[in-house]
Formats: sequence, C-alpha cells, structure tokens
Amino acid sequence: MDIGHPDNFCGGNFRDWLEVNLTPACNAKCSWCVENHGWHPKEHANWFKICQTIVEEGKKNVILLGGEPTLHPDLADIVEELAANDKNVYITTNGSMLTPEWVRENLNGIHGVNLSIHDCDSHKNEEITGITLDFQALRNAIYELHDMGAEVRFNCNCIQGYVDSEETIRRYIAWAHRMGADSVRFAELKHDDNSFVDLAKVFNYEYGLNDDPFNCGCNKNCEIDGMPVNFRQMCGFQTSLRPKPDNPQRVYKPVVYYDGKVYNGWQLKKESDMDQRDLERILENVENGHITAKEAQILINRMLPEEEEEGTSEDAHCVY
Repeated sequence: MDIGHPDNFCGGNFRDWLEVNLTPACNAKCSWCVENHGWHPKEHANWFKICQTIVEEGKKNVILLGGEPTLHPDLADIVEELAANDKNVYITTNGSMLTPEWVRENLNGIHGVNLSIHDCDSHKNEEITGITLDFQALRNAIYELHDMGAEVRFNCNCIQGYVDSEETIRRYIAWAHRMGADSVRFAELKHDDNSFVDLAKVFNYEYGLNDDPFNCGCNKNCEIDGMPVNFRQMCGFQTSLRPKPDNPQRVYKPVVYYDGKVYNGWQLKKESDMDQRDLERILENVENGHITAKEAQILINRMLPEEEEEGTSEDAHCVY
C-alpha cells in the first residue's frame, strides 16, 4: 500500500481543516473547475443549520468554498456565527464582489481570504475566468481586510499562454506585492494536460519541486523576491503527465455541503444525472489515463436507476 507524502492532505496533513461547499452558484467560467463534474444536493439548508454542522465537526479552521461563496445571501451571518464559535474562518473567492464597503458588511470576523486571480493582466484574467475585476477597487478591499486583521493570499493556476514561466511567475509576484498580498500560491492544473505547466521544470527542480508529488510532496513552501510562496503540484491522480501510484492509500476529508450534511470527500455528480457529454468525458478520462477502465465501468454502471443518495467521493481539493 502506497501512502502519500505526509505533507500532502492525502498523506494525513491538514487534519484540523474543514471545507464547506457553501453554494453551487458561480459567476465565473473556469474550464478546469472540479465542480464542473461536481454533485449538488437538491436541498438547501438555512445558514444557521450549516453553521451548526460546521461547529459540530470540531475543526478549528474552516474554509468557505463553492461555487463562488461570496454569492451566498447570508454570508455575513455565517462568518460572524463561526467566528463567534472560535473558528478561524477563511474564504476562497474570485474577487468579483470585493470592495471596501462589501468587505466591511460581509466579512466581519474573517481570518483570511484567498483570491483566485490567474494573471496579473486584468484582461487576461478575464479571458480565463469571465470575471471583470477592478484591480484598484480590489487593492482598496485588501487594505480594508488588513485593517480587520485578515491575511490575503493570491491563488494563481499556472496556464499555458498566461503564467507559464519563471519570468511570468516573478512578474505576478511583483504585482502581488503592489496589490498588498501577504502570500501567493501557484498551482498546476488538474485534469487539463493541454494547458498544463510543469512547475518542477519551470524552476529546474528548485524549492523541492519534483516529478512524483504523491511520494515526494505536492505542497512546497519557499520565498521568492521577498514573497512567501506555496507551490501546489498535481500527482498522477490529477494529471496523466505524472506517475499514478499502483496501490495508494489516501485520506479523504469531511466536506460540509449546503444541505447542512457532512460527506466523505467532495462528491462527483450523481451518475444517473449524466448526459451524453458526461459519458464522453468518462471515456476521454480513460484514454488520457486519468481513470482505469474498471473505474470507468463503475461510473457507467451507476448511470443505471440503482444509485446511492449522494455521488462518489473525489480526491482532495487541497486548497489550504
């Protein structure tokens, strides 16, 4: 049995974190988003029920995700309630809602904000996400977050033609400095081999970057040009460009969904809800080496009427 590197979530790290799928709503169009195949419960619990479930899980660090969590109509109540229960509350957002006024009204008690911006050129980021951002307004919102005592990290997925080299990464870091970011994460793409940027090759294997993240570690921390940087590499479970362990043992995190229930990992779409496009994606994943033929057969079999209440567990997002 192969066990992942202890710094990886699948190897047992980040046990005191809880991820929350707060809403399926999103105003972006990111092609790689894991929620493109995500399963979504029909029920929507009220915000207090969701908070109760989160508190009962007993984790200190809570990260609000989606969808786009800033679109939840009761976000301010959720953040305040969790903070009142001594939780470190984080949120990952595309930044589309962030202004100083909105931050003051909706993020009172927030511990940290992860801003997903994938190019320091606003027009290129819009090409990627479909979101138009006013960088000046965003910088003012970051100042407001700092005044509230919150940390701000920029998340950048490295994509061919955008941030895809040491030069463009250092340019992004310089821009993040000017924007007031406290740190930056650069991540490789999941399940998108065509646009994949190999960070190990970009930096010639510095900073612990490697060709086998499952065994050698997929999360690496360093400092570049005075900025704390985290690199997130994809292993063979997320890209066919890396070796896939033959007999792996992985840790699946509990995830709270917006129905107020706890699930074993992030859930894939209920196979009975799949259409022809979903079947084609399954077959493409077999051809690309993302899943085995046996795994594909299991997914296809579940497209029949007999099915479970929820979808099947997906591997960890590792968004910390």
